[in-house]
Amino acid sequence: MLLLTRRAALRGLASSVGLALLTACSATPQAAAPPVATAPPKPASTTAPTSAAPQTAATTVPPVQPTVTVSAPAKPAAGQPRSGGALRNATTADVATLDPYLVTTNGMETSWLVFDRLTAYDANLKPQPMLAESWDFTPDFQQFKLNLRKGVMYHSGREMTADDVKYSLLRPRDPSVGNGILTGISNWFTSIETPDKYTVVIKTDVPRPGFFDGLEIFNICDKANVEGPDAKTTIVGTGPFMLVERAPGDHFTFGRNPNYWQSGRPYLDSVITNIRSQQNMILQLEGGSLDSIKIPLIDDFARLKSDSNYVARIAPNSGTFFEIGINTKTPPLDDKRVRQALNYALDRQRFTDSIFKSVATPVDLPWSQSSPAFDASKNNVYPYDLDKARALLKDAGVGNFETDILVIGIAQPQLLAFTQIYQASLAQIGVTLNIKNMEQATWLDVVINKKPDYTGFWGSSDTFANVSPGSLFSLSPGWRLANNHSNFVDDTYTALVNSVSTETDPAKQKAAFASINDFMLDQSFTMPISTNPITLLTTTKVHDIDFLMHIGALGFTNAWIDA
Repeated sequence: MLLLTRRAALRGLASSVGLALLTACSATPQAAAPPVATAPPKPASTTAPTSAAPQTAATTVPPVQPTVTVSAPAKPAAGQPRSGGALRNATTADVATLDPYLVTTNGMETSWLVFDRLTAYDANLKPQPMLAESWDFTPDFQQFKLNLRKGVMYHSGREMTADDVKYSLLRPRDPSVGNGILTGISNWFTSIETPDKYTVVIKTDVPRPGFFDGLEIFNICDKANVEGPDAKTTIVGTGPFMLVERAPGDHFTFGRNPNYWQSGRPYLDSVITNIRSQQNMILQLEGGSLDSIKIPLIDDFARLKSDSNYVARIAPNSGTFFEIGINTKTPPLDDKRVRQALNYALDRQRFTDSIFKSVATPVDLPWSQSSPAFDASKNNVYPYDLDKARALLKDAGVGNFETDILVIGIAQPQLLAFTQIYQASLAQIGVTLNIKNMEQATWLDVVINKKPDYTGFWGSSDTFANVSPGSLFSLSPGWRLANNHSNFVDDTYTALVNSVSTETDPAKQKAAFASINDFMLDQSFTMPISTNPITLLTTTKVHDIDFLMHIGALGFTNAWIDA
């Protein structure tokens, strides 16, 4: 078996992506790397550097109880991280479950604080060591060997081993787990071998250039916890924080993991994630009862970014975007001419100007600039044009009709506001749009399980636009081949997705990306609207909250606050 070197791997991975910096209104803004619109990572193996952090003892740490006691160390020099303190954060929506495989934007600042992943992308979308301290893989991207970090302890006091990794990677195949995204990743793996307690060897069904994209959202869980009697109320992981308390619909409290494998991390004694509406979170931030808020009202974000008491930031290259999908099994929406007409009726520019105050960017295709499938010339194929929309409906022989759009308003208030603009536009071409604002759990149940009341549109935010193009089609419910939200099934689409997902020849990749972009635009079964900027407002005492490179998530492992 030919294994490539770490240096060759990182060169190849680095060449495949560039960091597209939107805007970062912070004290230390990052410089943007030039976008690279070429192939995904060159075939490469990685033997990643071992983290400099000392490892914890393998079996001597006893079970620990979470604590949120706030320490009071001596004040460090200005700009130096200090240990201690409680960070009071807020997000707009609660999670539907504590399962470690919940993949939603609001899950990242709640239940995900308890878990670690095998690897984690840095700002340049290069995988870095996490629970796997090094790795290597074959040039055909079909065999991956992960060398696990020794001495990593679950919060219960048990050491994490290769068996835990194997269990975690296979668990989504259980239908009762009910996570289509992670099931899709798990199904990549034809075998998972554990030759010893610190080694995992994974073989895949076809070449998987996006292998590390999948690991980016795969938490490593504890079988005793997720199959135990308290699985719905208790979560156990190896992560930097431990769950202390959950008040559903109101807040989570997480305590520092004193035995975390990253020595000296986290700095914070606790993180309290509050569930608040956008109106309430801004009042509490300005009133001093919150330290940071994620995705505030854009007017408040624009207002406070010039206030010296606050720091306003936008996640660089989050890969998140808004989209509207169409149930293609419902007449007349099964006719692509009708779907194209509905695409022309999307006033994307008004969405970004009036609702996002020009912070977002209109897009016809989902891709971020770091994606090799990005093509700026194809991002204005569907300008707002009601005359073209009417002509297409007439050509399809379709008169006035009525349909619904399903939206999770509490989690995506900007999209909910836009549906009212869309509703008015559609009315001008004879389409009556009924807006149904749903709770997240209900929306998921109706759209995923194709309930009878799902007859028209669905609206949501999506991600994976910044990584390997094949990952969008493997992982996104809006675009995946199996059971996508739009009920779209087509042999040509299947062939194109398979080509994009597995091709490693750069010239063939480029042709495949162009073909699938044209197909997506032509079929219009899922219609991107704009980028979805992940915004953060904090007080000036908050430092080093990280923007993670998946689903617009925040990370608190390196965060600290002034005394």
